[in-house]
Amino acid sequence: MDTEQQQAYQGYRMLTVVVPLNPHHTMQGRQRNMKMHYLMRLRTYRLRCHYYRLAPQQNTALRHGALCFRFKRRCKKEALLSQDWLTELTAKLEGEELTPCVYLYDDGGVGDAEHLATIRVIPHAAIPEAPTISSAVIRDGFDMNPTHVPYFAHQMLIIPAKMPVEALHPSDESYREWFDFSE
Repeated sequence: MDTEQQQAYQGYRMLTVVVPLNPHHTMQGRQRNMKMHYLMRLRTYRLRCHYYRLAPQQNTALRHGALCFRFKRRCKKEALLSQDWLTELTAKLEGEELTPCVYLYDDGGVGDAEHLATIRVIPHAAIPEAPTISSAVIRDGFDMNPTHVPYFAHQMLIIPAKMPVEALHPSDESYREWFDFSE
């Protein structure tokens, strides 16, 4: 079906949580990106959502790409910022200053996603204006949760998510497995 003929989905709206990545060419940026990946992958099992990576975008806010959650929005827009899962996620990101902000979008499946909110994570960081993201870009992300982890094996997610950022030293090979960008 041609995109001009498609209509926005009128049922459940999709909530997309976009967490901008740090520069890939510095060790500190790689450490922070891996820590965000571990935190977010562990969180997918609690939220039951899609977890993926957006490729770098033209705008300054997402020039290194982003990690994203996408799932059916289960609350009104007004109640979004008071959700426990969001408060917990931003607190973990804040604790080690992993990213400057988190962007929240409402996606109807066609056209540009509607920006709902920007949550500041690092108090002193400059926050770029929320980028415009099309629904097609959101749907075409790279799957960051490719295999199911059984409950008895959650330690392989919990242990790295609890490690301090400075303790993470990803090899080039293991980093490229998750973040293979040509910059």
